[in-house]
Amino acid sequence: VEQTYVLKRNDQYLEGRLTYYTGLMALGITPGHSAETPSDIEAALGQPIDSETVTRCFGCHTTASTTSGKFDPDHATLGLTCEACHGPGAKHVAAISSGQLDLVKKSIFSPMELSPVDSVEFCGACHRTPADVAAFSNRGITTLRFQPYRLERSLCWGQKGDARITCVACHDPHKPLVRESSAYDAKCLKCHASTGSPASSTLLPGCTVAAKDCTSCHMPKYEIPAVHASFTD
Repeated sequence: VEQTYVLKRNDQYLEGRLTYYTGLMALGITPGHSAETPSDIEAALGQPIDSETVTRCFGCHTTASTTSGKFDPDHATLGLTCEACHGPGAKHVAAISSGQLDLVKKSIFSPMELSPVDSVEFCGACHRTPADVAAFSNRGITTLRFQPYRLERSLCWGQKGDARITCVACHDPHKPLVRESSAYDAKCLKCHASTGSPASSTLLPGCTVAAKDCTSCHMPKYEIPAVHASFTD
């Protein structure tokens, strides 16, 4: 996990010029910043961040940094809690505590009920959608970091998407990221026939080379030099 530092000087937020990279186990230049010697102390601190961008940064990396339309990072919760995805939960907790089971589901937002397209766009609110990539003119290898964008650009993605290949079809947002390649084989076989089995109306042809570790070949990792880390395509 990389850590880019956000500084505040007077009323101005700055993106730190240095980022800690776990791949290097050291500090390095933050992507998008010049590696040349800063002209003065002000430039050495980092680049100014406009109000819209800093709100988005805190919105994805903290919980409740903006409440009732007001940006208030000093009272935010570090990291992502349930409310980061499900929204305010006070009414939900009250419904459970009072035994009002008919209100339990109605009192909280459930991303699981979204359509395939909306589901991927929902995750893309932080992990980047095609609209984000177009707006920021990110192209090429750097877009590997933006999985919702890459998913919607994949050969498997249709006009209305496919519930079997949304982000949550392979990743459980309530559990730590699974990194073992073999753990995804069962996910692959929901769409593809197993080796030696014929394709069908619901299953695409299976791999003729191997019966396990599908992602090691079909979803290889590539390094993005600027961030000193590898990402799955």
